[in-house]
Amino acid sequence: MSKGYKITIMAVTCFFVILATMLGVLAAKRLTTIPLGEKVTMESLDKMDSSVGMINFLILGVDEDGTRSDTIMLFSYDGYSNRINILSFPRDTMVKTGGFRQKLNAAIGVGIQKVQSGKDKEPEEEIIRQIKTMTGLPIHYSLTVNFDGFKEVIDALGGVDFNVPYNMNYDDPVQDLHIHLKAGPQHLDGQKAHDFVRFRHNNNGSAPGEYIMGDEGRIYWQQKFIKELLRQKLTPQLLTQIDDVFEVVTKNVKTNYTMQDLLKHISLVEKIDLDQIGSHKLPGEAQWVGGVSWYIQDVEGTEKLIRDVFLPRSLEEWEAQKALQQVENTEDVAAEMAMTE
Repeated sequence: MSKGYKITIMAVTCFFVILATMLGVLAAKRLTTIPLGEKVTMESLDKMDSSVGMINFLILGVDEDGTRSDTIMLFSYDGYSNRINILSFPRDTMVKTGGFRQKLNAAIGVGIQKVQSGKDKEPEEEIIRQIKTMTGLPIHYSLTVNFDGFKEVIDALGGVDFNVPYNMNYDDPVQDLHIHLKAGPQHLDGQKAHDFVRFRHNNNGSAPGEYIMGDEGRIYWQQKFIKELLRQKLTPQLLTQIDDVFEVVTKNVKTNYTMQDLLKHISLVEKIDLDQIGSHKLPGEAQWVGGVSWYIQDVEGTEKLIRDVFLPRSLEEWEAQKALQQVENTEDVAAEMAMTE
């Protein structure tokens, strides 16, 4: 089992914990004295538009040696309709760098080599460029986190109530990993949340429900978990946990996001409808190429997704777009039924 799977939710957790602690940080009047982890500057990142029409935040979860980023998610905020959309990138996505094919999760390792040769300042620069090329979107902020503090973060948050979809039983004595979760609503502390995030299949090799789809199924449940986490934790009640949470976050985060950014964006958080967060995956399909498993991006499908979902628009424009899509879907269903008659 890849160690990268342990970090998926921690990366997202850290980002939204930072947002959720805005009020507490402001109340404590420590905006200029508390760092948001290890601060970095990256030339590949874009400057914010003064109109705040769009804020894009790339979250990378890296393994313990920092050479692979098995969690790659782009969080996009539309400042006009106050929507958040998440775009997940399969780690096996094929990209080209230096004239060679590489898996997207290895791009940060390539970035390390470029730092060593003096071509880049930070390892994240290469993967940021790849994401910008694939999506055509600007990226304003990045956050990199390892998985060591995952259980600490969840415990500092007070755990998460979650409906575990299936019985999960997996043991790996080599990694001292033992996952035994019963299906049903329950309270997940740091250890149980860690186990849920790492689960891929049972001891007998069976992959229940969506997990049979591999990466796609795992992304599906990761995003379900994220939405429930945000619904429960992105609230003013987190004020009572400020010190513990912030201590854990700042130990494990590397980002260009600053306290000044928090101050600038704090008014936006209250406007976000957490029940309307959109979750998406980079369009494409898994293929075997040259005896290696890759995820091949659907370029046209990506362009349509970006155009229909991620480009900023007013709330009225967004409602009109959804109505149009519903009409198109109805027409498609009617056409299919006519063909079968």
